Amino acid sequence: MQITPIPTVSSRGSEDSGLLARFVRAAARGAARRPKTTIAVWFALIAACVAAGSLSGMRTLSNGASGTGESARASARLTASGIQGPATENVLVKSNSPARTAQAVLALEAQARRLPVVRSVDGPDRSPELSRAGGRTALVVVSLRGDPNDADSRAAQVQRLVVGMSSREPGVSFQEAGGGSIDNAVNQIVNNGLHRVELISIPITLLILVLAFGALVAASVPLLLGLTSVGAALGALGLVSHIAPNGSSTAPVVVLIGLAVGIDYSLFYIRRERVERQTGAGPDAALAAASATVGRAILVAGATVVIGLSGLLFTGFGVFTSMALGAILVVAIAVIGSVTVLPAVLALLGDRVDRGRLWRRRRARRGRGRQQSLWHSLAAAVTSRPRVALATAVIPLAALAAPLISIQTASPGQNDFPANTPILVAQRAIDRAFPGSSDSADLVVTGRRLEQASTVARLRAIGQTGLSITAGRGAVSVQISHDGRTALVSIPIPNSSLSRADRTVQALRHQLEPATARAIPGARAQLTGDDAGNLDFTSRLSSVTPLVIAFVLALAFVLLLATFRSPLLALSVIGLNLLSVGAAFGVLVAVFQHRWAQSLLGFRFDGAIVEWLPLFAFVVLFGLSMDYTVLMLERAREARRAGASAREAAAQALGSTGGTVTSAALVMIAVFSVFATLPMLEFKQLGVGLAAAIALDATIVRGVALPAVLTLLGDRGLAPARARRKPGLGWDHRGHVAALGSSYE
Repeated sequence: MQITPIPTVSSRGSEDSGLLARFVRAAARGAARRPKTTIAVWFALIAACVAAGSLSGMRTLSNGASGTGESARASARLTASGIQGPATENVLVKSNSPARTAQAVLALEAQARRLPVVRSVDGPDRSPELSRAGGRTALVVVSLRGDPNDADSRAAQVQRLVVGMSSREPGVSFQEAGGGSIDNAVNQIVNNGLHRVELISIPITLLILVLAFGALVAASVPLLLGLTSVGAALGALGLVSHIAPNGSSTAPVVVLIGLAVGIDYSLFYIRRERVERQTGAGPDAALAAASATVGRAILVAGATVVIGLSGLLFTGFGVFTSMALGAILVVAIAVIGSVTVLPAVLALLGDRVDRGRLWRRRRARRGRGRQQSLWHSLAAAVTSRPRVALATAVIPLAALAAPLISIQTASPGQNDFPANTPILVAQRAIDRAFPGSSDSADLVVTGRRLEQASTVARLRAIGQTGLSITAGRGAVSVQISHDGRTALVSIPIPNSSLSRADRTVQALRHQLEPATARAIPGARAQLTGDDAGNLDFTSRLSSVTPLVIAFVLALAFVLLLATFRSPLLALSVIGLNLLSVGAAFGVLVAVFQHRWAQSLLGFRFDGAIVEWLPLFAFVVLFGLSMDYTVLMLERAREARRAGASAREAAAQALGSTGGTVTSAALVMIAVFSVFATLPMLEFKQLGVGLAAAIALDATIVRGVALPAVLTLLGDRGLAPARARRKPGLGWDHRGHVAALGSSYE
């Protein structure tokens, strides 16, 4: 099939006179007229975000605030009653001699009591059950003052004390673990991972952009926009944390999403502007064309990503709210920069954007010619036999999506970290020596006059029944609030597999809650704790996921319908996106629910996908996969309004955007793949899932399925050109709107 070249906007005028196109043209025109001022305002915005975030401070998401269901209500009751147990750090002391162990324990207890952050110290001298192996192994429990949900800094002081004791007590082993020290270890791993992402992804991204543009200056502009967008969003997270407390996964998600969309949007814009310049348009006309087409596509694509992420705000989970707000913020900043700062930079640079060219123009043109010939050949093949092409795309995507049927989700647990992580080594040693000492199932009882001796005895008996269910070691403790209306029964519970932990929680609720009501008239019991919280989280996630998916799909349909005015096209695009997301999830299941890739990616097999990942990945992928689709649809609509048939428009859209989308997809895949190298399992799964989705979307969906669908839909997809013609709009040398020719509406 012969593909007829379609006149571009700069030569035939603006193909769209809608409000959105006029808005982005006006924004780009204003920025281009005052480029230095625009760039200065951009950097002032970044500085303001960083300063405001630093001054406001960072609120972190506590375990209680991240919960849901019965466990969250019980935790809230404990906090209100004032009997919430203190944060504790457990120190395991071992030697070959009981006397040496006892001496080390006494020294540790004495040093710990001198710390201002320590509330109490409990060791074998006060609790004989904290001694094992004939006295050669002992456990020292250090209780901390202050809020138990925010004990990171206080736990760090205990950690430094234990490190010092290790150097002063030769022949004695000290291993320390606790909630605060585990949080410190997680934060360190996350921060080191972010640093690694920066060190690896930035050079790789720059290399891809240099190959795409062939010039250092042009390649640097998208990278700088992406980095500054991420910097502004990370700086503003302090402000966002006062709306939704910041979770440990929020910053990595902001970096991942920010780099991907910031670089992609600016790459789209610069490539279109350069194409217009190469076809003879002047600087003003080229920017007008890029802003009216790609600028509009960026706004629509950014809105789609925001729509997807906003679905997470209705889940009721603090961790999702934090990630969603952070990601929405960085996408909004990247979109603003793309339609304002980017035109200003291009206007300021002018022809200097091609400085640092690595090869001669003739060679570059030959390379582009071969690339365009390849994409045009693929476009001709797909649009000449659209039904065959669509089947060729759908069948492999459906096959890849098949493993999704067997997906299993679970809380990350200890397998989320490398096996040799020091804090996990210490935790496992403590669990082996003193099962149940590091965790508890907490039964929260509300009633009246619970402080009576007979009632306390009944509560302790109920706790002993729970201890027989958990098979934990250690003593059951009972605490009563000052007003006698709330009681906390702490039952030691050992670490176990996720399925066994769920069964234990269900058994405790089934037996202890009715038993409490029978033993203490008018009393009501609720179970909380880590295992109960995990079970409630999974249950809530299962119920809200269909609602979030329906919300995202409905809003995406409305946006696509409003943008392209074709219900069939909107439904087709959503269907293709769902298929590509399903295929990516199938890849995720095949990689992480089987053992074959664990040595390759360096993770410990647990046969499950991190429970929050499928829903989060769905909303992110659904938005990101729209980027390429919207760019291609905008180019096809431009061709249709210039008089092309549906088949010609589909072929022209694929042929003209092929190189741009390929470069953008390589950037995204490179950034996401770096996350697959991080030590935490949840980031590995996130990186693999997103990279697989982008690869599938940029090749099979965008290269084959979408042009086939556009061809098959014909006039029911993108509307054909109307007969009436009107002058196109651009800018004159003074930055004012001027006629550039005529175009179809």
